Amino acid sequence: MITINAEKGLIRVEDWADICSRPGFDDRLDPTAHQLASIIGRYAFKDRIPCGLSNCRTPHTRGYVVATTDGIETNIGKDCGKTYFGVDFETMSKQFDRDITEKENRETLWSFYFKLEDLSQIIADIRCGEDDLARGADWVHKKSRPLITFNQGCPQDVVQRVREFLRTGTNTVFVQREASSAETERAEEMQGRKLPRPHYVEEAVGQIAGLDSLQAENDLREILVIDLETQIKAFAERDIDHMTYAELDRWVKWVGEVEPKLQRAREAVLTGRRLLVAANLECLMHVIRQESDKEQFAKYLKSL
Repeated sequence: MITINAEKGLIRVEDWADICSRPGFDDRLDPTAHQLASIIGRYAFKDRIPCGLSNCRTPHTRGYVVATTDGIETNIGKDCGKTYFGVDFETMSKQFDRDITEKENRETLWSFYFKLEDLSQIIADIRCGEDDLARGADWVHKKSRPLITFNQGCPQDVVQRVREFLRTGTNTVFVQREASSAETERAEEMQGRKLPRPHYVEEAVGQIAGLDSLQAENDLREILVIDLETQIKAFAERDIDHMTYAELDRWVKWVGEVEPKLQRAREAVLTGRRLLVAANLECLMHVIRQESDKEQFAKYLKSL
């Protein structure tokens, strides 16, 4: 790929023959007879291109297209430029790379700018639900918060157990019950010692699917509202043509994160739907100690 920095913008050329056919291009330039004026392009190829300096001709895969003060053009690698044109070339190449990056970043942001309306609609669809179920990100966020937030609709016992699951990465609900005589005797045989009575064992009563949707990195409000919608509004108000180099760099990095965040939000919605099913969560009833709390949790399950 060859990128030429023209007055009207960046020109991208695929074929090296197009460079060689430019008026004034000399692929065997004598560097002692010419003075460097400017760098006008850069290139990167898998195949090696011979250096355009007559006393070098070293093949290389990356380099620059340069112009001399008398209008002649040629191509040289970075090392050759330093050797034959010294500090001037090093300064010019750094500035050229910076200018190209700046223009490419502006192009990226302008392209993104024209997609803002579509992007806002995509976010709205994810929030409301992209199918007939109407159980999108807003619904998942609202219904899932009580599972990890005290005093929001679920008993304390449930919230504590769910938080423990998130901390340990497990999803199996165990309850403690009194062991039978036979179970106690087997345990004593395995441990080789007498156990106190009554002896208690832990028993699995269910597994909960979709707990990943409750992880902090999958917080749908954080992704879609606080990050994407807020940043989209801020970006839309900016003047791309007058952004500084640092601002361009920051916004381009953010733009590159938009699609992965949308995908993560979609996946979190699907995972949240698997979580927020009464049959999936009802095994948590076993961890609740007070009858009044069981009634509260039953009400929560009915609302799903």
